[in-house]
Amino acid sequence: MSDYKEQNYWPGFVDALSNVVLTLVFVLVVFVFALVFSSDKLRKRAVQMASVAQEQTTARKEAEDERQRLFQEQCDLLENLQTARDQLRQLEARNQQLKRQLVELERLEAEKRQKDEQQNLLKERTEIQVKTELAAGAKGSADLTKGNGVIALVFPRNVFNIDDKTRKALDAVIDKQKASLTGARIALRSITGAETYTEGRRLAYFRGLAVRNYLIDKGLGTGKTIKVTIEQGKEVSDGRVEVRFHRP
Repeated sequence: MSDYKEQNYWPGFVDALSNVVLTLVFVLVVFVFALVFSSDKLRKRAVQMASVAQEQTTARKEAEDERQRLFQEQCDLLENLQTARDQLRQLEARNQQLKRQLVELERLEAEKRQKDEQQNLLKERTEIQVKTELAAGAKGSADLTKGNGVIALVFPRNVFNIDDKTRKALDAVIDKQKASLTGARIALRSITGAETYTEGRRLAYFRGLAVRNYLIDKGLGTGKTIKVTIEQGKEVSDGRVEVRFHRP
C-alpha cells in the first residue's frame, strides 16, 4: 500500500482541451479570414457582373431605340415614297391631259388654218384681161346643155366670157343640187373650136378660166379643187367647156 499514489488527470485534460480549443480558434480564425477574403472577391465579382449586366441592358436599350428609330425612318421613307409615287401619277395624268389638250389645240388650229386657207382659196379668181379685138359676130351667149352628169357650155366663135343669160341658166342648174355638189372635185374640160390652132387654144384657156371663176364665185371649189384641162377638138365645131363633178 506504500507504493500506491493518487493519480490527477485534470492537468493533462486541461492541456489537451486547451490545445484543442486553440486549434479550433486558429482554424476558426483562418476560416473567418478565408470567408472574408472570399466574400470580398464575391462582392467584387458581383459588382463586376452587375456592371456588365447594366452595360448589356443599356446596350440592349440603345439597340432597341436605334431599331425603333430606323423602323420609324423606314416608315417615313416609305410614306414619302408613296407620296412621291402619287404625285408622279398625278403629274403623269396631268401631262397626258396636257398632251391631249395640245393635240386638240393643234387639231383645232389645223382646222382653223385649213378653213382660213379654204376661205382664202374660195376668193381666188383669175381675172381674164384680153387685149384683142374680136372678129365681127363675136358677140353671143354660150349655149348650156347637160346630160350624163356633164354640164357643157358651147361658146360661139371668138367668145369666151359668160354673159348674164348663160349665168342665169347655170344658176338654175347648179342651185338645184348645190348642197350635193359642195365639196366635190371639179374637172373642167375645155375643148378648142373652129378657130385657128393658136387662137383656139387661147380661147379655150380663157373659157376654162371663166367657168372656173364662176364656180369659185358659187362657192363650189377653189383654185386647188378645180382642174382645168385644154383639149384639141376632133371635129370642126364651136368650142365648149364640159364640167364634171366627182365626189371624193
